[in-house]
Amino acid sequence: MKCTLKVITPVHIGNGTTYGPQEFYTGKAKLSGKIIDIFRRVDVSKLYSELDDETREEFIDHLSTQDFRLDSMEKFRRPAKEAARYWGYLKTGESEITEVREHIKTSDEIYIPGSSIKGSIRTALLYEHLRDSDLDRISDAVTRRRYRDLNNIINSFFSSDPQDTAKKSIMRFLEVTDTNTFKNPALHKIRVLAVTGRSYNYKRFPVYLEFMPRGVKLEFEMNFTYSERYEDLRNKSELVDPEKIRESLYSFSRDYIEHEQDFASKYDVDFLERIYRKLEKGNSPESPLMRIGQGSGFLATTIGLRFKEEDYSTYESIRKLTRGKKL
Repeated sequence: MKCTLKVITPVHIGNGTTYGPQEFYTGKAKLSGKIIDIFRRVDVSKLYSELDDETREEFIDHLSTQDFRLDSMEKFRRPAKEAARYWGYLKTGESEITEVREHIKTSDEIYIPGSSIKGSIRTALLYEHLRDSDLDRISDAVTRRRYRDLNNIINSFFSSDPQDTAKKSIMRFLEVTDTNTFKNPALHKIRVLAVTGRSYNYKRFPVYLEFMPRGVKLEFEMNFTYSERYEDLRNKSELVDPEKIRESLYSFSRDYIEHEQDFASKYDVDFLERIYRKLEKGNSPESPLMRIGQGSGFLATTIGLRFKEEDYSTYESIRKLTRGKKL
């Protein structure tokens, strides 16, 4: 089953690598008749090989200086262009970028992993289809700090044997491929919003990340390999039905967007409220939204939203328990 994913807001999925101003420089380029700001990521080893002996020594001296920037040395611009690995859209006017977090790539082209898409689907299915009795059991397990029981409850939702989810989970029959690649990332500055009382401000020290740019359309495939011979999973097979997945994604994103709108309204974060109003209009049962990548947050990647309004104590316990994990 072929699927199309359109990037509505920039998406960052990190590969754990960072790079500094010694490895990129900024400039201008003409694209579709317009002049745009760009950055070029450079292969430092290749750049070194492009230089003559005298300039190489100077380059090495500069590299050993912590505040060296390729942007500041015109003599390195031409050989740096020859050594460029890729270029991207520069979406910040900042001149003192100290570190950039790299988006996951293959052959220097960015993509969205199938595991990220599948994780979003898994969360939506849990959110939509866990019964009230399951939520009660989760709340009880959290209250009693019986974390093994908690995992078993979640695992048993998808599996006929919560002790052997690798082989007996219905999710193993849902195969989601990586998307196709895109050549040119966008480099944005990200600031963390801190809300205090009825006001908000931004934390110091912004971060710079490569993103999959908004508007990009990507293709991936979902394949359903379940067969009736897996008798003990028959009652769970509907979970990997395409329509069930689409309904679950829509329901989860609808409730999540509504919650974020309420938050933005409560704390008078006007720009955030406008963003979620726009997302609300774009969300539909036929084409549901998904929240993927860094910054998605606890509520977008767990079933915490099911508890927040009705059982805040359990919600807080789950939030602390699942830091950096999925539930």
